[in-house]
Amino acid sequence: MEIKVEKASGLVENLDTAKMRASLIRSGADIDEVEEIIEKVLSEIEPYTSTKRIYRLAKKYLRQINRASGLRYSLKSALFRLGPSGYPFERYIGELMRHYGYHVNTDVFLEGKCIRHEIDVFAVKDNEISIVECKYHNRSGNFTDVKVAMYIHSRFEDLWPVLRTHHHNKHLKGWLVTNTRCTSDAIAYAECTGMNVISWRYPKDRGLQAMIEDKKLYPVTIISGVKSDLIRKLIGYNIVLLKDLGALEVKDIQEMLLISDRQAVALKEQANQLFSG
Repeated sequence: MEIKVEKASGLVENLDTAKMRASLIRSGADIDEVEEIIEKVLSEIEPYTSTKRIYRLAKKYLRQINRASGLRYSLKSALFRLGPSGYPFERYIGELMRHYGYHVNTDVFLEGKCIRHEIDVFAVKDNEISIVECKYHNRSGNFTDVKVAMYIHSRFEDLWPVLRTHHHNKHLKGWLVTNTRCTSDAIAYAECTGMNVISWRYPKDRGLQAMIEDKKLYPVTIISGVKSDLIRKLIGYNIVLLKDLGALEVKDIQEMLLISDRQAVALKEQANQLFSG
């Protein structure tokens, strides 16, 4: 039986249980647990239920069965918690690229042919120099459109002539990275101009979600019950990845965040559980 659901964008479509099943499996749940969760969710929803409510129900039941998997299922919302500004997201993308073998600098100023540009991430790997522009959105219904892609590409076009004079033996690449999705026109424009695009699930099997999950590079915001002021403190100390939090000693966490020993132990245990689970 087909069930109509309402997406964050306002569009109405049929509920895709295959997509729900795949996301639950990626979180670490086994197939029996997944089928049990889907059955429970379907028993509670009515036609035109929002996808947000469906996600919350699935997350609730997943956490009841497998707490670590339930938290990993929160990955997309964890990226939204990096806001409200785009700066923490830029730092996070820099850390992702570092773990994929790039030498990274963030917030770099470069002279273009016409004007000076502030670059979110400047990354070097072997014979490649990558200029990365990050587009952060604070809700899933906001997509990166073709106007953004065109604007970012125009910045790259201003930078290339100058960069080529200093790095004539390097291959130059421009990247657009976003935490939600790009419109079809934005992707078409990027492909036409040779610009790399990394969005939530694009390219297929190599998008942002895959990059994170393949190496378990979860943001610290994936931990439940951590208030925004503590998140800001962690990022201020350049603790952006969950695994970096888990690597700290309890004493260091306590002193860094000015929290009790009990709270510091709980944070470290949760970080290690999620990273290794």
